[in-house]
Amino acid sequence: MTRFVSVTVLVMLLAAGGVARAQDASTLPNGASIWFEHLEIIVDGKSEETELTSDERLRYFNLAHCNCAREDKGMETRFSYLIHASADPNLGRSVQLDFWAGSTTCTNDDQRNESENCRKLETLTDIDVSTFPSGTRKEFKLFDVINGKQHEDEPCLQTDGDVPIYAFANTQGNTTSDSYDFKTSQNVGSQYPEVVTTKVLDTKPPPLPTQISATSTDGGIRISWKPPETDNTDISYYQALCAKIDGTVAREQEQEAKYVTTASLCEVADSANDDPALQEAPLSNGGTPVTAPSRDLGTLGALDEKFICGHVNGGTSSSLTITGLENGTEYQLILLTVDLHGNYIGAYLSSGVTPVPAVDFWEDLHDRGSDVEGGFCLLAETYGDNSSLTGALRAFRDETLGGSSVGRRLTALYYATAAKLGGYVHGTIVLRAVAAIVLAPVVALALLWHWLTLPGLLVALAALWGWRRGRRSGWLRRLVHPRSATVGVGVAMLLLGRGHAHAGGYQPYWENTNIPSSEDEQLAPDDPSLVKWHAGIRVGPYLPGVDKQLKMTQGSFKQMFGGARPMPMLDVDRVLWTGFGQVAIGGSVGYMQWFAHQFAESSDPTQTPRLRSPGDTNTFRLIPLALTASYRFTYLDDEHGIPVVPYVRAGLAYDIWWLKTNGDSVCKDRSDDPMCERDPPHGGSIGATGSIGLSIRAERIDASTANSMRQSGIQHAGIYAELSLAKVDGFGSDKKLSVGDSTWFAGVDFEF
Repeated sequence: MTRFVSVTVLVMLLAAGGVARAQDASTLPNGASIWFEHLEIIVDGKSEETELTSDERLRYFNLAHCNCAREDKGMETRFSYLIHASADPNLGRSVQLDFWAGSTTCTNDDQRNESENCRKLETLTDIDVSTFPSGTRKEFKLFDVINGKQHEDEPCLQTDGDVPIYAFANTQGNTTSDSYDFKTSQNVGSQYPEVVTTKVLDTKPPPLPTQISATSTDGGIRISWKPPETDNTDISYYQALCAKIDGTVAREQEQEAKYVTTASLCEVADSANDDPALQEAPLSNGGTPVTAPSRDLGTLGALDEKFICGHVNGGTSSSLTITGLENGTEYQLILLTVDLHGNYIGAYLSSGVTPVPAVDFWEDLHDRGSDVEGGFCLLAETYGDNSSLTGALRAFRDETLGGSSVGRRLTALYYATAAKLGGYVHGTIVLRAVAAIVLAPVVALALLWHWLTLPGLLVALAALWGWRRGRRSGWLRRLVHPRSATVGVGVAMLLLGRGHAHAGGYQPYWENTNIPSSEDEQLAPDDPSLVKWHAGIRVGPYLPGVDKQLKMTQGSFKQMFGGARPMPMLDVDRVLWTGFGQVAIGGSVGYMQWFAHQFAESSDPTQTPRLRSPGDTNTFRLIPLALTASYRFTYLDDEHGIPVVPYVRAGLAYDIWWLKTNGDSVCKDRSDDPMCERDPPHGGSIGATGSIGLSIRAERIDASTANSMRQSGIQHAGIYAELSLAKVDGFGSDKKLSVGDSTWFAGVDFEF
């Protein structure tokens, strides 16, 4: 009997132990929790707290810092937490808190000590008195946390996942036990109560792009590559480093280093072996071989930040252009991909690249003897460049519009359009006076906006509008007149009464489709006077007459950009008279661009094809505008049902053009002085335009379609074609770029 009782007690004790082991918890017996608070890292030699997504924190928990921690070199090798309890643990005994690092097997009491993946880091001897109320700061070595026990003699592990620090305790006070009934953890780099939306610890370098190549440009080098197909979201920056062949700095540094090397943090004997090795990226277009291997590139190979010469953001970027280099000087290059944490990987280009001069369209045009000039600012030309009014308008531009992205877009739109009209008022007092009168309302509105702010301007305009309305109609006086109140009550009663009548079966005229509601609805469905607007979309080949201006068949424009390209145009006309055909006024707008590589400076203009610079491009953009009057002979269709409409259109044209290039504009005095006043490669040209054409009203083919169109408000729809002549060269001025053309267009049009 005694033996039976002993066995029973032993079984109960073992069961109790099993229950205790099964009841692992993240809170202490009284419900208190252990928190990892107030993370501190070393910043400029001092322990500091940082924001979760700050560069200081993200670039601390990276591969370079882990490398320094592995060798215990430098100051930035450790971090610390304030270990704090949410309430007084009140355990009544000494309870030890053990900190571990490693895999999830560390949470298993049976596997922890057996596993090579678990490493004991630090210990708090008594959490009952140490963690409450002020807490205790514990310091951890970055390498120990990342590598754990199994890899303690190896280089830093490259990981971009969560790395936890575990905190375990035996709340029964048994410090020799291998089991813990309290377990919690904190991912390294974050702290309570931060909400982590991105990884904080990352020691894994981003991927390297493929097909890296480099081409020379005028005063620079263009590096291109194919972005990685996987993990390109891990790339935050591309940075280029360049040096002359003799190892000296290529140009002044403009960007800070986004990458972090081990050597920049600490003096490790063989830090080059800890950082990712530079790979070789052979140039696809040849070049002078750089015979030195990657480890013998001197300070360039050590990635000294003074060699940074190019930068671009984003993992999907595919090129960057290095500027500010010397033509005729050879350079060696390194391209790095960098993540948010400063981890990087790089490739050195096995051949040197030498920038060579190039010639863009604007330069080539003047090299051939053209006197064409760029545009001027309309406001400055009208009111005087140094006048107080112009100064106030510039303050409006810089201080009011410049403070928002919308305002900056408005400024850019002005310089791309209206500002270019300044070329026509320049030096002409009569045109300046006309422009001053026309612009006066806009200028007044801009200055009021600047002085009153936009809300104040809107309030002022609303008040002015209300005052004028009240003055015209006398509503202020009538509103308070007794008779007005009587009329108002009567109208209200009438509206209410009308609602009841409707419910009883009365149908107002505006809901009765059988009763005409306007004069138009009493006309025949195809009456010509129903047409108020005409709109068309047309496309045709277009080639600006730049070369004709130079009396050349193969001049600067055609040789640079090639032949004609399809250009879309939109026509909108307001029909003013429909007595015998249609008389209308309206406008047209289009857009076109030509793109090409620039000519090499040494190229021969008489050579076909002419030698190009593979790294230099220029783009010519054109926005043709026109104000026109037109006559459409609709009599044949209106009276006899023959769906053919001949027409003519003529008017003034104003074409805005600009050239985008990575080169400089030419000197106004056509000299070679680098300090000369520059003539910008943009402007506007005025001229005349006219066309004859034929439109076919195609809805006559299907009567049901015509009825459906008219119910939607469209009277006619069809196709049209025309011959067009645009003489847009400043009315024969050799100072204005000739951008007109003799061509044809075809498209679809609508009358409504």
